[in-house]
Amino acid sequence: MSFTINILPVAECKLVQITNETTLEKIVISTKGGLLNNWIQTPKTGNFDIIDGNNLEQGWNNFEGNGFRSGKMNPFSCRLHNGMYTHESTPYTIEKYYLGKHAIHGVLYDALFEIVATQSNEDSATLILKFEYKKLDKGFPFHYDMHIKWTFENENKVTASTTITNKDQVNFPMMDGWHPYFKLGKSIDDCTIQFSDKGILEYNEELIPTGNLKANNEFEKPKNLNGIELDNGYVLDNTNPNCILENKDYKLIVTPDENYAYLQLYTPPGRKSIAIENLSGAPDCFNNKMGLHIMQPQEVWSLTTQFQLFNKK
Repeated sequence: MSFTINILPVAECKLVQITNETTLEKIVISTKGGLLNNWIQTPKTGNFDIIDGNNLEQGWNNFEGNGFRSGKMNPFSCRLHNGMYTHESTPYTIEKYYLGKHAIHGVLYDALFEIVATQSNEDSATLILKFEYKKLDKGFPFHYDMHIKWTFENENKVTASTTITNKDQVNFPMMDGWHPYFKLGKSIDDCTIQFSDKGILEYNEELIPTGNLKANNEFEKPKNLNGIELDNGYVLDNTNPNCILENKDYKLIVTPDENYAYLQLYTPPGRKSIAIENLSGAPDCFNNKMGLHIMQPQEVWSLTTQFQLFNKK
């Protein structure tokens, strides 16, 4: 077989390593958070990980303080204003993690997923993870489960497919997204980024969307990131949803399906990497309703994003 799967127990979870034995490229998925923690390339100069991930072998540690690297954002992402929202005339307040006075990045980012299935062949390998959410946070007292299917295939392509099933007898608000940090070299200042959008979200001084959308075409053509600081949200042009990050050595193409209609970009301090976040709704969508999805009883909702890396060395 060209692809192999190895499961490695670590401090608080399992790491699932999928290797293309022909090219020696590999990805590593953590069962805690269900996230992509490594994507290792094998250029002639030695192994290079394009994911700015976490040292999970020593435990979860300061995952939140380190920027929720690669995390699964659900049922909301970025900031939820004061951690509060109203659904069907009932007010709720999230109990999970706060940054200042706002809840951020949902309630599932540290969920411990179970391995449902693995499969490998000459062309690809897949891993299916499952977590059942049973009203764990008083601010989100609903019942649903989530399956994440990770696929690693030839041509250095990684696909993340998320399926959410409402197991409750009531409807509830939902948003889904990912929070990976990508690095193509020593600094993102050597990279360009390109994507098409329908507008940029207007944020207030606390990075909460105002509900307004402003015209934007800043990244319609490849633009060098040197000197550019980003913590911005965009509505993607669904006729061309690709986001392309590129330097002299690598070209990364991120392609979400139509359900991930929003793109959030964040450049962390140090500028070693950039977060390219595919989101189904805007930050604070429980309040501003931008991209908000209402899960009906027994509804099944699926979302997919794909990453493909080209090694130019």
